[in-house]
Amino acid sequence: MSAASDPPPDASAAPAGGASEHVVTRHRGLLGRAALVSGLTLASRLLGFAREVLSAALFGHQSLLYDAFLTAWRIPNLFRRFFGEGALSTSLTTELTAEDATHGDRRGSALFLATLRLTTWVLAAVCGVSMLALFALQPWVLESLDPDLLVKRLATIELTVRVLPFLILICLSALCAGGLNVRGHFLAPALAPVLMNTAWIGTLLWIGWRLGDAPEIEQLRFLAWGVLGAGAVQLLALVPAMRRVGLFEGRGERSEGGGAKRVLLASAPLALGAAAYQINVLIDGLMALEWTERGGVTVHYLANRVQQFPLALIAIAAITSVFPSLKALGQLERLGELRALHDRTQLGVAFLALPATAGLFALAEPISRALFLHGEFGEAGVQRLAPALATMALALLPAGAVGLTSRAYFSRGDFRRPVRISVVALLLNTGLNVVFVVVLDWDVIGLCLATVITSWINLALLLPGLVTHLGLPGAEPGQWTRLIRMTAAAAICGAVAYLSSRGVDALWGSLDARGAAIATTVGSFAGAGAFFVAAQLLGLEEWRGTLDRVRKKFGR
Repeated sequence: MSAASDPPPDASAAPAGGASEHVVTRHRGLLGRAALVSGLTLASRLLGFAREVLSAALFGHQSLLYDAFLTAWRIPNLFRRFFGEGALSTSLTTELTAEDATHGDRRGSALFLATLRLTTWVLAAVCGVSMLALFALQPWVLESLDPDLLVKRLATIELTVRVLPFLILICLSALCAGGLNVRGHFLAPALAPVLMNTAWIGTLLWIGWRLGDAPEIEQLRFLAWGVLGAGAVQLLALVPAMRRVGLFEGRGERSEGGGAKRVLLASAPLALGAAAYQINVLIDGLMALEWTERGGVTVHYLANRVQQFPLALIAIAAITSVFPSLKALGQLERLGELRALHDRTQLGVAFLALPATAGLFALAEPISRALFLHGEFGEAGVQRLAPALATMALALLPAGAVGLTSRAYFSRGDFRRPVRISVVALLLNTGLNVVFVVVLDWDVIGLCLATVITSWINLALLLPGLVTHLGLPGAEPGQWTRLIRMTAAAAICGAVAYLSSRGVDALWGSLDARGAAIATTVGSFAGAGAFFVAAQLLGLEEWRGTLDRVRKKFGR
């Protein structure tokens, strides 16, 4: 039977070792399931890409009002990053798994419903307070004498108020998806984002078809309504599956012990500790609104969106898959296994993230042209976007590694150190933004460089604490050597990808979007082939493991 249609777990089948052993047993092998999670995410990510490409074609690379919309969208999107990609759903997964294992599915459903109710009230309060705070900013907005800045500020406040309720919809969707995953249903949580992106794209197509002659602010107001509608579609798509797995059967049962509060309290440090990168990106976006020329927010946003594609498919999928096992091993004091799982996952992520980094860096310009040189997005936008994307590529590896290392701390109940380091990273990022953008006038690339430096420093501060603060064993000998060999293979990948794309450029002449797409495709395949050859010659263990799995798959 497929994972999407597995029956709900039977509490009677829980291992005798307790809830933590139950988690280890049920989630054993989830590292290998990261590939499945990535595959199910791919369709949504591709549609998300199509959404951004269409938006860029509609509104261009130097629209003051689209800059304002993207800044407004960052606020609820930040909550999506906090909760939709791990914190809230992971916290619920842990508590619900334990409740199902010890008291049965009906009590587990009662916990789920209590958490759903409490979360709705908390999110509604956050949304209401945020709206009031935005209205209080009106006097500050009117202080600006620069007409462009005044327009951006006023539009940002209006559009933020319009899209803020999306945070309620997306966080509740994350909560429901977590409950479905515990009960063994993965299809609906994978399809719901696909439907959400489809609804969003439909809104954009309607704007282009029917509202093309309307003022741009009217188009963006309609888009804000479309965003809320897309969020509602995503949430409602989960309801039938929730009924099938019995998540609504706990009505009338009382959830004892403050379980709903525990879920929310446990998700808070998960969000804060792992969110330094996303908060840095938010700060970058706000500073781009204030300090860069028109279109700076759009360029920065698109560079971040392209970089997030491999980050989500590689690092976030792996982190989401292995965290339940990390936490269970930490609770059971199986520290050697915890360290081994952490290191094995880090190396597996690096094996994919390093060539992705090299490829993004080498192919930043043809990728930017192929994706965005359409409609109102012109050559000047590509020239700003390409160096920003190349810079953001350098944050791919540390951003994923920080998320996984933070969860190793959480698995041992240490929330303070990751949060403190996150605060240091935030302050450093803000200071570097001021230096690079205000003092040195480096435009969007300065914001991206600050994010890269901050991400690497965050990781450097976290890693030593695995031994000194958590008491885990040290890394096994040879791991740094393996990373060096991976980096060498990735460097070969990037060089071959760059040279191949330049060869297409020379044959094609001046690269338009079509030529850039060919250059990107040729460069990507050539770079990937070079990486695989280098991995074979350098004897990378991850490559040999991949080949072994392929041989077993095909019975050889």
